Amino acid sequence: MCSVANAPHPGNGGTDPEAPALADGLADYLAAVRRPPEAAASLEAARLIADRDARKLAYPRPAGMVVSDSYVVSVGMEIPVRIYRPEGGGARAAILYFHGGGFTIGSIESYDCLATALAEATGASVISVHYARLPESTPRATLAQCLEVLRWVRRMAGLLGIDPRRLAVAGDSAGAFLATHLAMLARDGPALACQILCYGVYDLDPAREAYSRARDPALARPVIESIIATYRSCEAKDGAATDAPLRIPDLSGLPPTVLLGAEHDPMAQEGREYAAALRSAGVPVVERVAPGMCHGFLRAVRFSGPARDEMRWLATAFHQQLRRQG
Repeated sequence: MCSVANAPHPGNGGTDPEAPALADGLADYLAAVRRPPEAAASLEAARLIADRDARKLAYPRPAGMVVSDSYVVSVGMEIPVRIYRPEGGGARAAILYFHGGGFTIGSIESYDCLATALAEATGASVISVHYARLPESTPRATLAQCLEVLRWVRRMAGLLGIDPRRLAVAGDSAGAFLATHLAMLARDGPALACQILCYGVYDLDPAREAYSRARDPALARPVIESIIATYRSCEAKDGAATDAPLRIPDLSGLPPTVLLGAEHDPMAQEGREYAAALRSAGVPVVERVAPGMCHGFLRAVRFSGPARDEMRWLATAFHQQLRRQG
């Protein structure tokens, strides 16, 4: 999720005396993702502009990294995926990644910078998924697509050059919500090696106190409320609830978890609550809250040394989880 249209310049140099002090480079990132006025015309326009302007966030692809697009084809649908394979041979670990964007805006194009940096930092193959977005889709239909992609990755493991025993799911923001649910759907096996969750959506309660106190320049309260309202209206079309992770009573049997939050994110507290709930269910958790960071900061890797440091922390934590499982 990120909405910075018409926002003041962030950080100590901004016009808002209560604006949080941000890590180096984040002000430049927020300027790059600030939506032009024409993006307010429609959701369709906002999506097009986000993809058109993704080049502003482009993170250099390392030498030897091979990137290709493909499609997971099922009855009545084709799901685009973008596959990042770092240099080197042999079967490697893989990360099935779900982008953010408030369930409505993000794409494999506008989150290419994050997926590239994730593949570089981890050395794993990253499969980025362009799932069906709301409001055209519904939560259950989108999750069914995510599960279809997971099954495809396992079937295609040999052709993808990955080790299915070292397959993780990952997501940021709304993508973390999807990754958590996919991990729950996959509990019957084969087991996932890990779930990597970054400044995720773990609750869908607009009355949360943290939202009323939000000072995050990338995620204001009206945006959160709009996202929740859209989700609830689409959920109603399913005829059954798809609960937020914090509302699910049984979290046992989920894979080891790497959970990265952001200091200024109004959703940081629910991330800490979800980490505690996982631990109570017996799930190993490695957790960190990145100082000076706003929601969506991993897309700032082009601009911010501290953001790149957090990506490296994420990669280290991921490999620690893999080693613990032998």
